[in-house]
Amino acid sequence: MRLTPLHERLLADILDLGSPYPLVLTGGYAVQAHGLVERFSRDLDVATENPAPMDEIVASLTTGLATRGWQTTHVQTDPLSGRFLVTDPDTGEECEVDVLKE
Repeated sequence: MRLTPLHERLLADILDLGSPYPLVLTGGYAVQAHGLVERFSRDLDVATENPAPMDEIVASLTTGLATRGWQTTHVQTDPLSGRFLVTDPDTGEECEVDVLKE
């Protein structure tokens, strides 16, 4: 699987911070990992079956990312999904992150 350097660093942090839930990769990079497409994705998508409220999951991720130096901006949260924007403060690169309930 080929990730951009930003996505590689961010995904490692998200999966580590999200381990209590546990999170799995979905979306464009998951499709790429199965050999169905050969392209970079513009965002990161993860999913969980954990019964914790989505507000709790998103807050845990964004707080944890902030302690690791990322800048985060909440976009939206509902019972089955959450979305936030993550910015690398050193480069200004941004990535949208979607968290879904399966």
